[in-house]
Amino acid sequence: MASARHDNQRGALTEPGVPVPLAGPGAGDGTPAQASGTAAGTPAGAPGAASGATGTPPGAAGTPRHIPVLLAEVLAYLQPERGGRFVDGTVGAGGHAAAILEAAGEAGRLLGIDRDPQALALASARLAPFGDRVRLVHGDFRDLGRHLAAAGWKAVDGILLDLGVSSMQLDDPARGFSYQVDAPLDMRMDPSQPVTAADLVNTASRDQLARWIAEYGEERWAGRIADFIVAARQRRPITTTLQLVEVIKDAVPARARRRGGHPARRTFQALRIAVNNELQGLEAFLQEAAGYLRPGGRLVVISFHSLEDRAVKRAFRALAARKAAGEEGAAFQILTRRPVSPRDEEERRNPRARSAKLRALERSTGGPEPLETAPDIDGSGGE
Repeated sequence: MASARHDNQRGALTEPGVPVPLAGPGAGDGTPAQASGTAAGTPAGAPGAASGATGTPPGAAGTPRHIPVLLAEVLAYLQPERGGRFVDGTVGAGGHAAAILEAAGEAGRLLGIDRDPQALALASARLAPFGDRVRLVHGDFRDLGRHLAAAGWKAVDGILLDLGVSSMQLDDPARGFSYQVDAPLDMRMDPSQPVTAADLVNTASRDQLARWIAEYGEERWAGRIADFIVAARQRRPITTTLQLVEVIKDAVPARARRRGGHPARRTFQALRIAVNNELQGLEAFLQEAAGYLRPGGRLVVISFHSLEDRAVKRAFRALAARKAAGEEGAAFQILTRRPVSPRDEEERRNPRARSAKLRALERSTGGPEPLETAPDIDGSGGE
């Protein structure tokens, strides 16, 4: 994992990952759930298959709707039908994970990681039909090496990362990610970590705020917004989302507010990235993660803003350049000359997918050989 990180802000994420029992018989005592409903490995689209389009777990009526982004493209690049071991480092509600396991059939195993315990609860319900073929862990994907060691895995056939905030988090007012509704100014992906957006807004220096807003939000008016935040918090603490929105609106000149979308969008993005350390060590992590791929294994990353995409692009280019430079060890090939974007039909169905970009990389030679024994990911062994 990349060494640069704010451990004092990450709370429980610095502790060993905790496997999350699957919902179903035995859930809550660490006993793996028994498959029920859909048989494990049911092909996508077949009767009884978990829906990759709606994200509704079998038997979980009323579960918040989750639409996996670029699902067909993820499957095309990961090629899970080959079977093997896969990591979904941002498992969320389990939409991508379910499709991967369905395509992989009985030979497929998946390790799902997420910082958000609420998302893991949804994933637990959705992935219950796959029984002990899946292991869910509350943690950070940047701790991948430790999570793989805990599962007894030395190498994997595919890694998926779907970066950024999820629709579920945006749609839950209590999480404080949205600038459209009033809520506590929170923005933590993992509620167990101690530092909230309100903490940063009310304690960070003017220069630090301006730097975050400029670098993470690519906001033209970063300095002016930081000035207005400092002035406003001196009058009273800024504790809610709409309170911050009003400060930003006051800071951004009227002519700028009339174009370029909501005036608070970039500042909220910047604060969210700062609270969750989203970009810290990402580029270095991607290069490290690629080292866990078996020959023929693939790393697929979905990003939603230019900062993430640039980090992915640089990491992939650095990996591919090793072979060109004649370096020893693993060789990597970039599979996407340009980032893959959603088709028009997907954008109409899910407008939030519009900014998604997918990049994929394949390990062609070198690295660990496939393990001879079947994976143990039910939490009972494999250490």
